Amino acid sequence: MTDPYRTPQPQEPYQQPQAGDTYTGGTQQPTPAPQQWVGPDGQPHAAVPPPAQPNRKPVIVAAVATAAVLLLGVAGYAVWDGYIKEDSGVAACKAMRDGEKIVGDDTSAGDDKMTEAEYREVRELFEDSRHEDIREHGTGLIDILWQVSNLPEGQEMGALAFIGPMGTHVSGLQTACADQGVIVNLNQN
Repeated sequence: MTDPYRTPQPQEPYQQPQAGDTYTGGTQQPTPAPQQWVGPDGQPHAAVPPPAQPNRKPVIVAAVATAAVLLLGVAGYAVWDGYIKEDSGVAACKAMRDGEKIVGDDTSAGDDKMTEAEYREVRELFEDSRHEDIREHGTGLIDILWQVSNLPEGQEMGALAFIGPMGTHVSGLQTACADQGVIVNLNQN
């Protein structure tokens, strides 16, 4: 707010600061003189401009392209593994339906004893299935068959203890395979 009875003070006209002026406490600061440097030839030269900023556009484009390729690769693998590649449990169901041996070769004709390598291979087929019910009943059935095949001589009656769980897993695996369109009759085999 201005005082109406006060007389205005005369103001000095604005003067452009000159090179070499020093700051005297006013509101206007003088513009500094351009910096000079002495080159290798001993002559003064104008100030060196700041170095140019590197162009980051190619790096950003490459990073975005890499991320896009990686994302497409992961999505493509997920589609292939989830929908195109046949599920290992369903493949085992089809092999049982067709009466084919699931693993190994047929050179051991007449030998019903399962080897540890065969057990692990068959169990892995069911274990890697995307379908929980095939995974549960297939691994359960294979585990029981492995235990029964490894009963000691003279202990064959111990297999009777596995009849209940074996029936559960046989019927569960038949249902799980049927849910995937593969009809298996494990009661005849």
